[in-house]
Amino acid sequence: MNMNGQQDDFQKESPFVTPTQPRPKNGNSNGERENGALRVVMLLISLVSLGIALVSGAVLAFQVLIGTNESKYDDIFYKIMAVGLAYLVGWIVALIGIRLYHNLVLPIFINVYAWITLSGIAILYIAIMRKLYQHGYSNTSFIKYAIIMAAMLIAFIGLHLLIEDHKLTFFAIPLLIINLIHLYLIVYHYIFGTVKEYSYLIGDALFFIGMSAVSVLMLMHLGILSGFRKTIDNLFDKNGNGAKANS
Repeated sequence: MNMNGQQDDFQKESPFVTPTQPRPKNGNSNGERENGALRVVMLLISLVSLGIALVSGAVLAFQVLIGTNESKYDDIFYKIMAVGLAYLVGWIVALIGIRLYHNLVLPIFINVYAWITLSGIAILYIAIMRKLYQHGYSNTSFIKYAIIMAAMLIAFIGLHLLIEDHKLTFFAIPLLIINLIHLYLIVYHYIFGTVKEYSYLIGDALFFIGMSAVSVLMLMHLGILSGFRKTIDNLFDKNGNGAKANS
């Protein structure tokens, strides 16, 4: 038996010799399992919380649109705060799950939620257009319509900010189509229709201008939200240099 063989046998049998290839530690595998379980828990919390917020917001919008008693919905701000609390919890958990724990499944669901929210915005816009066309609203109701629409747009933008390199160009197309329909209805209603009260034109014009401005900004992709996105990036970047992305 040669010296090399004896040395190899000694290294295998001696408990004092440190092996050149360290054995895998059970702690690493346990940590990976814990992170995986944490990702699943955060996925469920964020999806459930955001889902509850979206459904509750849709119910609240429906209540405002069909409401006939003006004093019944004076607490709309408190209801929006309750819905916003569920949304905020889901949003924060989703943000941590995506940016800190690098959950690759969560952005897919968030993108689906974004399309669902956009569909709700489109349906709400059409329902409000119907109210405006029929002149079936008061000044108080008009303000509530604007508040509900603004809340849904903010919720949509929040979902947009969760996903890195997410663009709003394609999301703007459905809204632009509804904008054009609204414009054509305004012209037809006040030029060719039998309208006796033209003061309602102010409400139509204000809502059309506001929604058109939002749609055009989404389509042009000017990077107005870049500051918010950069702030989020910096929070999760160890070097303090967030990824540059236009919104």
